[in-house]
Amino acid sequence: MSTQPQTPDLAAIKERQQQAWSSGDYGKPGVTLLLIAELLCEAVDLRPGRRVLDVATGNGNTALAAARRFCEVTG
Repeated sequence: MSTQPQTPDLAAIKERQQQAWSSGDYGKPGVTLLLIAELLCEAVDLRPGRRVLDVATGNGNTALAAARRFCEVTG
């Protein structure tokens, strides 16, 4: 018995994502993410000139924190 791959309903997924993101105040979590990004850069002891790859950079807080430390950043 072979099965056909299912095609996801991308429009429905996008609508649910938009509802989730528009339903709350993300200012407070945003501040937390900023602090975590700074702490992460401190923990790995970034130095000027280091190359940093921020995979799935999201809001870019970690990439920006690394750039403030004069790193070469790709997000």
